[in-house]
Amino acid sequence: MLIDSSKFASDGYLIIDLIDTGIDFDRIIFDMDKINSSENKKLNPKIYHYNEHPRLIEGWRRSDEIKKLALEQEVFTTLESLYKAKPIAFSTINFTRGTEQPLHSDYFHFGSKPELMLAGVWVALEDIDKDAGPLSIVPGSHLGPIILPEDLGFSKPPTSNLEVKKNYTIYEQWVRDYVDNSGLETFTPELKKGQALIWAANLLHGAFGIKNKKLTRYSQVTHYHFEDCDFFYNPNFSSRAKYVHRDIEASRIY
Repeated sequence: MLIDSSKFASDGYLIIDLIDTGIDFDRIIFDMDKINSSENKKLNPKIYHYNEHPRLIEGWRRSDEIKKLALEQEVFTTLESLYKAKPIAFSTINFTRGTEQPLHSDYFHFGSKPELMLAGVWVALEDIDKDAGPLSIVPGSHLGPIILPEDLGFSKPPTSNLEVKKNYTIYEQWVRDYVDNSGLETFTPELKKGQALIWAANLLHGAFGIKNKKLTRYSQVTHYHFEDCDFFYNPNFSSRAKYVHRDIEASRIY
């Protein structure tokens, strides 16, 4: 597969096709439904839910097929070519429907030194309808500033989920203002079953309102750091004077 690294550098994203890789996308959907209907499931914190639909995290621990997609060789090869380093898969989120989450950057959640050694890979497990609250991105936004809480006027890290949510709401407003003033445009790719959208660390992305509430939007995102970094940190709780380190080995997907 030809990898257009210049497009990734300028636009901050690439779309690749995984339909012929042997991944059983229907099985992932089956496993997701089974896990979500059980009591033994792990969901994203409520502060990152924007509607009633579950955002299943660490599904790879209970589904071999979710894990297989997170470790898919075509994805690893592409990421290694783009970043010139070996990827570390460390986080999966599985979605049944659109999230309706405002534009944001994953880099406000997962930091690294050297900076920006992070990628997200969002895979459509079914054809995504335009009325299902599809994923939207802002091409070129990955070249914008790295934002830490101190840049938004916070003098100390949050001490509760309520403070995290308050800070994050202010961050989301900052993103809206940044996009409005930057001249950048939001783009909604039409993704088919088995297509994967790879985005750079700081690329803004989100999902707008679901127009047809009957439609599903089965999908999986996996986040990747890269080997040989000095350390990884949690930007939500860090400042440039003190980085709160994250133990990547505790969440690495094997």
